[in-house]
Amino acid sequence: MPVCDHQLSLQIDSQLSNTTLVAMAVRGVCAMTTLSPVEINRLELCLVEIVNNAIEHAYGNEPGHPVEVCIGLDKTTMNISVSDWGASIPGNVIKDQEPEEINPDHPESWLCSGRGLHIVNKLMDTVDYDTTEEGKNIFTMSKALRH
Repeated sequence: MPVCDHQLSLQIDSQLSNTTLVAMAVRGVCAMTTLSPVEINRLELCLVEIVNNAIEHAYGNEPGHPVEVCIGLDKTTMNISVSDWGASIPGNVIKDQEPEEINPDHPESWLCSGRGLHIVNKLMDTVDYDTTEEGKNIFTMSKALRH
């Protein structure tokens, strides 16, 4: 993560109920920016989506595992990283693919799964994913701040 003027780091247990803490934290940091309310809502959505993915997919909804969130802020950019030590995202999934069409006549097409990464890729300015040799998965994303 780049060097930032302000940085907030927190670690939560891998329980979906803890995403509220992450959402409130990012809103607090966003209050220090020029982001509009719509942009703040979108940024919160993206962060919660990635934290949910770590909990649901990396850890299989099993509590007791760490999820680290770092939010960095400088004059021009907000940088966010979400880290876990669970199952990594397969390469074919991380690439931005168009989600399947939703067909109102076919309820099986209504499933939300698989749309989150596409949304994050569309709403954030940069997105990256890496797994270290030690098995740490790091999802990073950034949003430019308007002036």
